[in-house]
Amino acid sequence: MEQNSAANGLSEPEAGQTLVAAWDELLEGLSEDWSDLLVEVELPRDEPYHPALLLVSPLNPERCDDRSAFRFRVGHRFGYGAAAPMARHCLGLLDERQVEGRLRVLDLLSQRRPFETQGPIWRLRGRSL
Repeated sequence: MEQNSAANGLSEPEAGQTLVAAWDELLEGLSEDWSDLLVEVELPRDEPYHPALLLVSPLNPERCDDRSAFRFRVGHRFGYGAAAPMARHCLGLLDERQVEGRLRVLDLLSQRRPFETQGPIWRLRGRSL
């Protein structure tokens, strides 16, 4: 199993880029054998947080600290997390309502083949995700 961090350069969106465009660019840069993503979307401070969160509720978002940000997991072919097309759809709903945000990958797993488990457990600041 190969693990890559967000420092791999996949997570830096271009200025003014929509969330869907950032998502598409992110997926284009992944190898075909990626299996799990941990993704964060940071919203501007003046953006109403809860209405945006309702739009992405199928992703099972988790709030991040005290920031206007949320995290979600994506499974490529199996496992725990939203499907990539569902993530794209939910990000598109934010784009339709002109909600700006910054998308970044917190973690990426490749070549994972689980045995009797739904997926990986990530530890972030002492919490299991």
